[in-house]
Amino acid sequence: MYIFTLVGDVQKVIGNLRKQYGDFTLVMLYNSGGLQASSSWNLIVSAPWTDELGVAPATSVIADALNKGLELQDKGPLSRVTVLRTNDPFVLEMTALYPVTPGSQVPIPQVTAGQITEGSGFLLYSQQAF
Repeated sequence: MYIFTLVGDVQKVIGNLRKQYGDFTLVMLYNSGGLQASSSWNLIVSAPWTDELGVAPATSVIADALNKGLELQDKGPLSRVTVLRTNDPFVLEMTALYPVTPGSQVPIPQVTAGQITEGSGFLLYSQQAF
């Protein structure tokens, strides 16, 4: 699997969610195995609207959108959806260290934020909440 297929498909789903629910604070694909890993990708999401919905309902909304919006070959490598509050230390550090505008696909070869010092990821959205 070519990872940019997954990144591009997730980006489209996130774009649709953004139109429907509002802006995100952080959206990233994370993998402890590195940027070229072919499985076990974790979609990490934080947004004011997910804070309002709550973790479980927001996770359900995002998982449903991914199920409907991802191509079949990209469903397998994505193993998890993690919704974090906008005031979570990881979210606060990522958005301060790596500001990224919507539509970007910024690879981070070594994630170091909020007590995480391993793994890699692709930032799709990273803006501090106001």
